[in-house]
Amino acid sequence: MTFCWVPKGECQLGSPKAERDAVLLARRETMEAEWLQLEAEEKRPKIKTDGFWTGKYEVTQAEWKAVMGDNPSHFDGTKDNNAKGLNTARFPVENVSWDRICGKENYLGVGFLDKVNAHGGVRKAFGNGGKFALPHEDEWEYACRGGRGNVRPFYWGDKLNGTQANIDGTYPFGTTDKGTSLWRTCAVDATDDTKGNKYEVHPWGLMHMHGNVLEWCESTYPFPPDPVVRGGYWGNGAYGSRAAYRFRALHGSNEIGFRVCLRLN
Repeated sequence: MTFCWVPKGECQLGSPKAERDAVLLARRETMEAEWLQLEAEEKRPKIKTDGFWTGKYEVTQAEWKAVMGDNPSHFDGTKDNNAKGLNTARFPVENVSWDRICGKENYLGVGFLDKVNAHGGVRKAFGNGGKFALPHEDEWEYACRGGRGNVRPFYWGDKLNGTQANIDGTYPFGTTDKGTSLWRTCAVDATDDTKGNKYEVHPWGLMHMHGNVLEWCESTYPFPPDPVVRGGYWGNGAYGSRAAYRFRALHGSNEIGFRVCLRLN
């Protein structure tokens, strides 16, 4: 796995009212649903961090198989879908539950994080004590925004239609121009939409923070207390791929993957 340093700093999290109004317009609604209210900057904290390491990429199918011995992914290159026939080793693993990653609750076996942390995994890899973990959702959003604050929905600006990240481009945000839709995941290091449009480069080197797959976080939603997912996915409209967007999930699906961060002693 490759890791990027997320620099020291602080950032107000959540979405300003103007952004939420734009979401309502995109959804042709007039009243904020609870999920939209809960992402408001008035209800989200200001994070201050000394910096941390986080995965440059989402965990791949090859990495999961090397640790867990199987590949549960829907888009595994063999099934009858838009990834059939492709080499998906570098595609993100999906169809994995929070429980199976963390080895808790409804999963009775040893979780992914337990295995990679066994026998001093972080010390062997980096020379420091610590552990691999899912990021807290506040860390995830801080990293996603790339030091550019919460005045823009995406780290590059206010428009997304599938040409800048792997989402459903038929439901754009900040523009009426419809863009690309792959209707599948793509390699975690993919840099374009296969149609000649380059994906936007993250200022800290992270890949696919918007789109490709939603990402499990260690945090839980207020009610019900299910794990939080962030970042949007390959079939999401652009409004659901914003940095502020937060939702909950209980079971794994072909929409959800994860990346890991380092908790160093």
